[in-house]
Parts: sequence; C-alpha cells; structure tokens
Amino acid sequence: MKILIGALLAESNAYVKQDCEIQDFTILKGPGMADKLYISELARENDVELIPSLHASCMAAGVVDFDTFDYLRKKFIQAVKEHEHELDGIYLFLHGASHVRGLPGGSGDHYLLNEIRKVVGPYMPIAVLCDPHGNLAQAYVDQCTILRTFRHSPHSDRDVASQTVFRCLLDVLKDRRPIHPVYRKVPILLGGERCVSADEPLCSINKLLDEIEADPRILCCSYHIGYLRHDSEHCGAGIVVVPDRPEDTEYAKQKADEIYDFVWARHQQFHFTGNASEPEEALRVMLEFDGSPCFLSDSGDNVTAGAPGVNTTMLKQVLALNDFHNKSILFAAICDPQLCATVLAHKKAGEPVALTLGANLDAHSAPVSIFGTVISTGNLHRRYGDEAVAGQCWTVKLDNVPVTVVIASAAVSFSEREQYEKANVDLDGYDLIIVKQGYLYPELKAMAKHYVMALTDGACQQRTEKLIYKKVSRPIYPLDEI
Repeated sequence: MKILIGALLAESNAYVKQDCEIQDFTILKGPGMADKLYISELARENDVELIPSLHASCMAAGVVDFDTFDYLRKKFIQAVKEHEHELDGIYLFLHGASHVRGLPGGSGDHYLLNEIRKVVGPYMPIAVLCDPHGNLAQAYVDQCTILRTFRHSPHSDRDVASQTVFRCLLDVLKDRRPIHPVYRKVPILLGGERCVSADEPLCSINKLLDEIEADPRILCCSYHIGYLRHDSEHCGAGIVVVPDRPEDTEYAKQKADEIYDFVWARHQQFHFTGNASEPEEALRVMLEFDGSPCFLSDSGDNVTAGAPGVNTTMLKQVLALNDFHNKSILFAAICDPQLCATVLAHKKAGEPVALTLGANLDAHSAPVSIFGTVISTGNLHRRYGDEAVAGQCWTVKLDNVPVTVVIASAAVSFSEREQYEKANVDLDGYDLIIVKQGYLYPELKAMAKHYVMALTDGACQQRTEKLIYKKVSRPIYPLDEI
C-alpha cells in the first residue's frame, strides 16, 4: 500500500504588513516528514510505503506571496503527478488559514486540494488533517474523503489527531467505500482566545464530539473554530462529520445537525479564557498580586497568531511606572531584526549597551531608548520542540529599573521552557514575565501563580467586533446579533 504525504502550514494574518515569502517557510522533504506528522510507526505497523511530497511550514505570518505559493503548489503537484499511477491514497496536513495574495478565492489550502483532485480524479481517497483555526467551505470539504481537525486549543493533541486521521485513511483503503464528509457552516467568527478547549463551551462541545465519534456509524467528526485575521468568504466556524459507510450518510447529517444545535445554543458563552483586561488594568493587577511568577500576555502582538512581535507599547507602559512593587520584570521577547544585525551583532555578555529599540513599523512599535547590560546571548527556537535555529537573541538588563528585555532577531513566542533554556534566559528568575501570546500556553500556565491577557492593539486585535469585514457571510456572531 502506497500513500503520498504532504503538508502546507500557513496562517495568514492580513494585518501583518510584510507578506510571507519563500524564505519564511521551513521546507522539509524526505523520510523525516513522517515523523513530523507522527505517522511513522503506524505506517510500519500496517506495511504502508509513505511517499513524501513536501512539508512546507511558515505557520503564523502575513499573507502568502503569490509567487511563493505558486512555487510550492508546483512542487506538490509535481510529486503527485510523478507517483499518481502507484498511489493508493493521499494524506495531507493543511492548516486551513492560508491566504494568498492575488489567488482566486484566496485560500491556498483550498486551491491546492482542488489542483490535486484534478490530477488524481474524484475517487482516490484523500484524508486531510487541519488546524481548528482554519476555514472551511462546502467545495473544499467535498474534495476530501476524510477531514478532521485537532480537538484542543492550545494544540496538545497534534499527535493523536494526526494518527486518528491516518487510521481513518487506512480503514478506507483496506475496505474501499464511497464516503463523503457532511459539512455545516456555523455563523460564528471568533479568535482562539475565546475558544480554549479547557474552558466552556468548547470543553462540552469536544465531549459531544468524542461521544459521536465513538459511534461505529461515524468514522470521525470535528468542530472547526475558523480563522478571522483576513477577510474571506470562507471565514467562520464549521462542523464536519464523516460517515463510516455510504449508508450512514443520513445518520451523519443528523449528527451534524445535532452538533450545530448544541454549539449554537451556547454561542454567547464563548468568552476570553482566564483573565483579560485593558493593558493598564492588566499591568496593575499583575504588579499588585502577592506571588510569583505571574505572566502578562501582550495579545495584540501575539506571535503565535502571526503578529511580528515588534510592539514596544507594553515596554513604554512599564518604563513609565513609578512603583514596580518590588517585582522583577522580563519581556520575552521584543523582535528588532535591524538592531540585532547591527548594534547587537557583536555584543557579548557583560557589555554595556545604549539602544534604540523598536522596529518603527507603526505607532505600536515606535522606538524606545534604553540603557543596560547584556547578561546573556542565545538561540531562538520555535515551539513544539523545533530543533531548527530561528535566530539569535540578546538579553539586556536595563539600568536603574528592575526590567530585563530579550531582544530577538526573529519573531518567536516564548511559550515553552525549552525555548527559554536555549535562549539562555532564566525563566525562574523573574516575578512577572511579559510574553507575545494570546491565551497562555500550557507550560507557562501550569507554573503561573496568576496570569492575565492584556487586550492590546496590534496585528492580532482580539476583539472581532473591532475588525472590518467585507466578504464574510452575514449575519455572523459577534459582528451581528442573531
């Protein structure tokens, strides 16, 4: 049995000023792809030969440059054409939130799948794993044999979800039958910070999904939160239920309607998880809290959702304080590639620095003059244990104030302890850590005595109500009262 595998992971934030180009993608080819998709062992156990095509990942960034997408598309299609006559099926990880500048329909994921179908025809089994923060459409779902997303946000079940979809594909390949996913569009458009799986109503939604998926008449099912940071007709939530056999299709439709009704009955319960408040109030609460460590999330500059990580607004707010409440404060991190490539490039630990920090892309990243000492240098790594070095960083302790700033050459969200260790940043040495995230990631949340999400302005504005949409289907909550 031969299965072609591939992945396109791009989360396109249209509020980021710079397009995502080919150098922003990490491109993996060859046998390592199977490990990245968590399916190596399953393939061996089932005597499956995996045929790698391309694993292209830039995750959260700006809108994808057309020529970049076209290059990746050609590589994918070349691999499919090269092997089409020996393939039994195709397994893809398509994030679902790509948006390509100048591409008809906008979505690179949808376009790529349609192009693959043109090559292999309508009947070859294609299984698609996607991120819950991706958008669906009826035509896209119709191109899939199997489609499922992760249950959890943050995505702690990436491996389990990937293996679930691969097992579903194996099931269909061993017992070929013409099944088609059932899709329901849900008129909800919310960001991940209001849709955390450990919180309601998503926790109860996932329990219902698990119950339905345990039914032998259902192969798999999922709730898709959707993506809101570009304007597209596809934006919004969705439900997918895959019947086990053709004769189960009507039952799958009933289950899709049941999930829809369950979700819609709770649509006004979606809320910011944990503590969320305006920046001034968020900082006040963290400083007055008697305990440490505490975390404050600069959500408008959330790197995990595509923001550039350059904003200096929170730093200015902290430096304007008259009373630090005996707290030591760490910013992890502020990205300033130009400063890192010039002034900081040859600075070593122990050296004093006088810096103008701020990429000056807009008012949110306006320059700030700081004076201090480099206390360490290190490497930047992205989350999920990515071994690739994404850039360098310099940790600077400021003079005369209890404030330390990690200055980074690339946009990286410090969401896991391993990232701090590789950057030579002492995560345990501070009372308040200010990070470029939305919801706080699990490792940090587990160690936090208290945390808050500051509703800052920036490329990742958390309040859907403040964003402007021209193309989305209306009415849709919370833009409209339904």
